[in-house]
Amino acid sequence: MNKELFYIPNILSLARMVLLIPLAYLLLFQFTEQKTLIIIIMIAMYVTDLLDGYLARKLNQVSELGKIIDPLADKAAVIVITVILFVNGLIPVWFFTVIVLRDILILAFGLYLEKTRNITLMSNFWGKAAVFCIGIILLLTVINFEYFDVFLNIFYYIVLVLITLSLIFYYIRFKKTIGEKIYGC
Repeated sequence: MNKELFYIPNILSLARMVLLIPLAYLLLFQFTEQKTLIIIIMIAMYVTDLLDGYLARKLNQVSELGKIIDPLADKAAVIVITVILFVNGLIPVWFFTVIVLRDILILAFGLYLEKTRNITLMSNFWGKAAVFCIGIILLLTVINFEYFDVFLNIFYYIVLVLITLSLIFYYIRFKKTIGEKIYGC
């Protein structure tokens, strides 16, 4: 068995994926009755996301497995929570569409590079910041405290800017990786 599986950061990423199962169930079937538990699980998932990268570097446990499962756990969490909140009418159509299109584009670029160049496309700062802010939006949506509406609207705009920046930087890196000239760069 791969020893990287037992690295603390990888255990945290795997725990995030496991926590997604009861979270999805609660969001779908017991949203009103178990809101506090839902919020606790979401916060636990965000804390493990913040800790895994830090611990990987601090404990010298950066691994190829971690480079795969950490962003996979992030994507799975964002997609599952976003879809459920969208289906329940709690997030706007445009936000749902932006999240889905972003992930499709990143996945398409990543798969192309993996298949044609055997290169794994790593996330960039702007992408990580966007995912963090998306997480805040999803959490504030679940909390649904009327005084958070101003913050929620601000975070929608921040996420749009961060997603745009991350896609620009992914595109530039993609073009440089495949060796094409980028006009204006």
